[in-house]
Amino acid sequence: MTGSRSFRAALLVALLASLSCGKKGDPLPPLPRGPHAVSDLAVEQEGDDAVLTFAFPDRLLTGAPLTDLASIEVYRVVKPSPTLTEPRRPSGVVPPTSSSVTGQGAVHLPGESLRREATNARLAEEAFYREAKRVAVLSLASIAEHTRGASVVYRDPLGALWSRGEGSEPLAYAVISMRRGGERSPVSNIVTLTPTVAPDAPVLLPAIAEEGRLCLEWIAPETDVLGRPASIGGYRVYRRALSEDEYGAPLNVQPVVGTSYVDTSAPYGVPLVYTVRAVVAGNPKVEGLPAEELPLIFVDVFPPPAPTRLDALSEGSLVRLLWDPVDAPDLAGYLVFRSEEGGAPTALTKSPVTDPFFTDETARQGAHYRYTVRAVDRSGNQSAPSPEATAEPF
Repeated sequence: MTGSRSFRAALLVALLASLSCGKKGDPLPPLPRGPHAVSDLAVEQEGDDAVLTFAFPDRLLTGAPLTDLASIEVYRVVKPSPTLTEPRRPSGVVPPTSSSVTGQGAVHLPGESLRREATNARLAEEAFYREAKRVAVLSLASIAEHTRGASVVYRDPLGALWSRGEGSEPLAYAVISMRRGGERSPVSNIVTLTPTVAPDAPVLLPAIAEEGRLCLEWIAPETDVLGRPASIGGYRVYRRALSEDEYGAPLNVQPVVGTSYVDTSAPYGVPLVYTVRAVVAGNPKVEGLPAEELPLIFVDVFPPPAPTRLDALSEGSLVRLLWDPVDAPDLAGYLVFRSEEGGAPTALTKSPVTDPFFTDETARQGAHYRYTVRAVDRSGNQSAPSPEATAEPF
């Protein structure tokens, strides 16, 4: 009898153990297949653009390499709600699947933790998508154009917001990446920017041409693009050749404080276009609207200086001429002139000579000559004549 009871008890314990070991917990969700969320998104304002920078997406949520990136979507929220921009836990991390025991002995089931994190992430993303507007979809080819080293750089123009009166409202940005199969990453970290409203456009006045330089002047803008008083910290001057589509770097590294600028590097004879932008006081990265372009051709009508001294040395039937060289950046050479017995000067050189000396081999013995030299530049402008030098070959 006792043995029968012991057998039944052992059988019951084995049955309970087998039921306990065979019991399944809550089903776990399948491993996510989307790209890992961007976590280093940053934004700053440059001119009338919000510039977004983030690392090129290269990983899946599982940690495997991302080899089939199809596109990156850029989202913007105007005047985001406070809850949207509150710091949140990084998304895109696959939590551990093993249960854990706290110091107090409480058991945390893996399914519960996963569901809680998934629910929080889903609610946060739903809140973001309710407020956000997609402003750009960067295809794979476009991503390559926006890649700088290991980072992607996207410029979001703010001009349309200013035209709608929203340019001074806070902005929030986020990005997501997508695989070719349509799997989306979680929303990136959300970054915020309160734009500085740019000044209105200056008014360029006609340029004043002087030898070797163009003098530019403009009228300062009184307001920003929203019609409010402008706070101006200086100006940047831009120049391009008419044949070029875009401006390069400004001519002045540091903003000009006044309303004038002297361009000493303008080339002669090339159709040029100028514009000017005001920068915000305290934030020189923010430039205002460009002034209406000023096209012009810098024509060289300025002769070089004349030689200051000329010597004539008679040697039999030759006359050797020597003069002080002229310092001019566009000097082409010198023209030599001779007159005889009070007659008009005639040129002894058909084209400019580059050396500051010349030998007159056509002189006649016994004749009385007067010589002058003129400097000439590459545009054909001739200087005034040098002082006269006389010679009588013997």
